[in-house]
Amino acid sequence: MLTNLPAILTLGVIVTLYGCGGGGGGQKSADSGIQIPPPTSNQDNSKPPWDSFADQIQDPSNLNESATEFETEEYDAMGALAMINASSAYARGATGSGVTVGVVDSGVYEEHIEFAQGNENKVEYAGSDYSGGNPRSDDAIGHGTLVAGVIAANKDGFDVGSGLNMHGVAFDASILAYEIPLGSGSGPYDPLEVEQINYSDDNYFANRFTTMADQVDIINLSFGFSGVVTSYTATQVESAFGLTIDALAQQNKSRGQRSIFVFSAGNAWNDTDDQGNTVNADSPELMPGLPYLFPELKDHMLAVAAVDDEGEIAFYSNRCGVAADYCLVAPGGGDGNGNGNVEAHERIWGPTSPEPDTEVGAHYYAGAIGTSFAAPVVSGSLALLKQMFPTVGNHELVARLLTTASKIGIYSDSSIYGQGLLDLDAATRPVGALGVASGNNLNSQLSDIGANTISVSGAGLGSSLVSALQGHNMALFDQQGFPFLRDASQLVQQSQSLSAASRLQHHEQQLSSGVRLQLGKSSNLVDRQDSGLQSDYLALQFSSQPNAYGNDRNTVERFMGINANPGWFFGVYADATVTPDLNSGDSSFAAPWLNFARNGWSSGGAMDLGLGKFRVGIFEGSQFKHSAAGNLLTGRNENNSHGSLLEYALWSPAFSINFQRGFISEDDSLLGANLGQNLGQLNNSGTEFFGLNGHVQFNATWQGIFAVYLGTTQSGLTENSLLGSRGLLNLDKSINSNSWSLGLNSSPDWQTDDRLSISLHQPLRVQSGQGSLQLASGRTIDRQITYETINFDLQPKGREQQLELLYQFKLGDLSAATRVEYTYQPHHSPHNPSYGVIEFSLFKAFTR
Repeated sequence: MLTNLPAILTLGVIVTLYGCGGGGGGQKSADSGIQIPPPTSNQDNSKPPWDSFADQIQDPSNLNESATEFETEEYDAMGALAMINASSAYARGATGSGVTVGVVDSGVYEEHIEFAQGNENKVEYAGSDYSGGNPRSDDAIGHGTLVAGVIAANKDGFDVGSGLNMHGVAFDASILAYEIPLGSGSGPYDPLEVEQINYSDDNYFANRFTTMADQVDIINLSFGFSGVVTSYTATQVESAFGLTIDALAQQNKSRGQRSIFVFSAGNAWNDTDDQGNTVNADSPELMPGLPYLFPELKDHMLAVAAVDDEGEIAFYSNRCGVAADYCLVAPGGGDGNGNGNVEAHERIWGPTSPEPDTEVGAHYYAGAIGTSFAAPVVSGSLALLKQMFPTVGNHELVARLLTTASKIGIYSDSSIYGQGLLDLDAATRPVGALGVASGNNLNSQLSDIGANTISVSGAGLGSSLVSALQGHNMALFDQQGFPFLRDASQLVQQSQSLSAASRLQHHEQQLSSGVRLQLGKSSNLVDRQDSGLQSDYLALQFSSQPNAYGNDRNTVERFMGINANPGWFFGVYADATVTPDLNSGDSSFAAPWLNFARNGWSSGGAMDLGLGKFRVGIFEGSQFKHSAAGNLLTGRNENNSHGSLLEYALWSPAFSINFQRGFISEDDSLLGANLGQNLGQLNNSGTEFFGLNGHVQFNATWQGIFAVYLGTTQSGLTENSLLGSRGLLNLDKSINSNSWSLGLNSSPDWQTDDRLSISLHQPLRVQSGQGSLQLASGRTIDRQITYETINFDLQPKGREQQLELLYQFKLGDLSAATRVEYTYQPHHSPHNPSYGVIEFSLFKAFTR
């Protein structure tokens, strides 16, 4: 083997190609026959893939459809892409764009159409060792051209007349080549004698490796020395290649910045030496095996063995053996059908240079086999990952390819397949469940996305948070710390408002004892035990001398309620001017903040002051009905509120006005919104509110109703102590909000007991207040989290308004109602489409 030395290298040994299996060269034509020894058997030690795959977040349902669009004839022609599931990576946006891959090899025929890039080409050179005594020729650079094409041949979609069109793994990547003259590797197997290596030889490789590592992150090396790594000791190798090992170790760089060296494992299986002995190639050759002797190299070196087109270890390929920890397999061509010949479809195809005495052109291709072509499949795959995850450390990219490689079936045998078969689908999707980072670095434990979620119920905050986050991405991290960008507006969960989701069957009766009895039954369309909406309720008002209106204004009143909105005992509700079934909002003319305590208890009373009546009440409850599973939005039995309400009421049959002043404290929410634990803690956010409501009797038939409320909320937001000094959400201490309602009631002359109601209502809406949210936007190579601060107004951009018409009438023993609703800018968002609802209902009549 030690013959025909390149003059430029002045080496005592020759560096040989790994691109030939059983003697075939990198430029073998498609119809060349390669004699193959009988295949060896492999034991199937099947085991499941990497444990956490079962927990992975699933891709969108159209991913397979998107991937299929990439599976063209050009995709299939190279011979490796389908086996490594490259189309899934392409469907996720990986193309290698912006990444340059280093190729230390025989050279690249840059004039080839597969390397065209506009008016130039995608190949540049870091250096060349050809000289007058060892000239660069098209024939000499054929091997490196094919290797470079497997990495980055263009995806151009057309056939230039060669009868073949293919593309590389990372078809948008660029190539930085360093040309070194290489021998053919033909002849009997002749292991390297390290004693022959001198300082000049060692310095030669150290210099080339350092030159490339200073310019690119990924370096492909499809060459090496004969000699299985287990034939040498660390002392021997360090003595011969000390400078080379130092160059590979890159101790002057951090782990994440060290360039990745991808070595082909070797083609020595079934080879014989000059004595006729079969080579024991159950481990890689010396260069790809170096991390076995020097573990500090494992972080950023890969050994690549080859499988044939059926996915089994190729007949020529060295096994992973002692290099199993940092070795994997990729397609390198072979005899998949076992017929003793390598056919065209069993080769790896790529661009090559014109052969001697052939017309110069830019469209020559060759098919070949060998670990020389399995290695660039891995190098191109690393380029895809580098593009997708540019801020992830290079050592993490290496680890990802190894941990996500398929270990199913035969690939579980690490002595042959190392960490398994390269799988770009698994490498480009989240490993394990995605989580949210809230600390300074990825060494902190990730939390579930719910820990950063804001659950907004009702209309108070409306769509302001969603609007603020639209157009922004947040970084979620998988179990390996790789960032995946998601739409930040997904952090806001906007729930259906209570008024639109709950319908009440309200009944009331004035008893002779002076008691006004109100009963309500929820008619939710979902199971009321788990709906989280309005419960059945009971409301009682006591007075000693009732009149036809349900109250004697000269008496002392008392009231109590179970699961009744506290506002139903005040103002126009206390006077029976308005009842909860007047409109779908059931509390549209009450202070909107009282909805936060509607499921609980309330109690109070009233005293006649002569010129008016003074009412006072206290209450405690929650916005949603609790169940064993917690409330609808948070799954927790929390969000309790408590407070009090004072009212001064002036009333006459022709006119009434009720002045209200109240306070409500929300234990764990803010205007009905809940925060994930990473955003901060809401400790007793309190709202002081002022409002008035009343009625005007226009005539015996028509009556007008009005209500307006203003409130100021102290947010009560404190930092989560678990997060240290970082506060992910900040809000103004004071937030102002309001609501208003107008209504017309009529008792038409054409039918006794019929009732017509028209109302216009603006639900609770924040009027002023600002906030900021810090979102993880990515990470650095040293695993530090980067954040983006998003400032926003709490005031929604739109203004929701609900117009409703209700007509109630009797049908024999039944009561009937026709309801027409129109909602403008739902959730106070100008982007939400307005909608209308028409509803007809029948229920058993109840005598007042």
